[in-house]
Amino acid sequence: MSEAWQESDSKVFADLGRIYTPNRDEIESTLLRLIPARADERFWCVDVGAGEGWLSQRVLQRFNGAQVIALDGSSAMLARARERLAPYGQRATVREFRLESDAWIAPLPGGVRCFLSSIVLHHLDPEARWTLFRNLYRRLEPGGALLMADLIAPSSETERDYAAEFWDAEVKRQSTEMTGSLLAFDRFDGDQWNWYRHPDPGDRPSRLLDQLKWLEEVGFVGVSAFWLRAGHAVFGGFKAKP
Repeated sequence: MSEAWQESDSKVFADLGRIYTPNRDEIESTLLRLIPARADERFWCVDVGAGEGWLSQRVLQRFNGAQVIALDGSSAMLARARERLAPYGQRATVREFRLESDAWIAPLPGGVRCFLSSIVLHHLDPEARWTLFRNLYRRLEPGGALLMADLIAPSSETERDYAAEFWDAEVKRQSTEMTGSLLAFDRFDGDQWNWYRHPDPGDRPSRLLDQLKWLEEVGFVGVSAFWLRAGHAVFGGFKAKP
């Protein structure tokens, strides 16, 4: 992969992201299960780096009172998200944003119940990610949550080798199960998508332990890693109620 995310990368990931992401169904079910809301409750959810809008759509399907703001910086992804979320009418808002800027936070509605993000925040450097955690904590309503799925930096070369092999194996399995061939894996391998084998300076994942500490530092409680597979983790925390 190139150092800077490009529109061509967005198109590839929109088409093949379900195969490239280790067991995305488990990531989805874990994130949805942790959202602190009843199925019929009205609340705001913000999908940070929503891509084609698959996670936003699942939130809208599961929580019939939810209103979702789907944010992304790719025109290709935004177009797909608008098409996917159009059936939900005013319950879904799709907006362009720049992850590296905090200008998108101020216009958000007051009382956000949940911030979600899937395979996005590793594009920020550690200092910017810590600042984002703090800023999102401040915008959450009491009892709300910040829940993320992301690529995790290894703590040792042994872990790096393990994650690289496991990720390849997962993509091979999913390529065969979902398409009946290894063509998707061949594309994954040929494009050097496995960050553990081909580190890209444009990606800046951090260790899971460090990020859990950052979440606690800015005020989150109940901080934990809820799921981990092939170098990808679901983790986050909650804002305590008074």
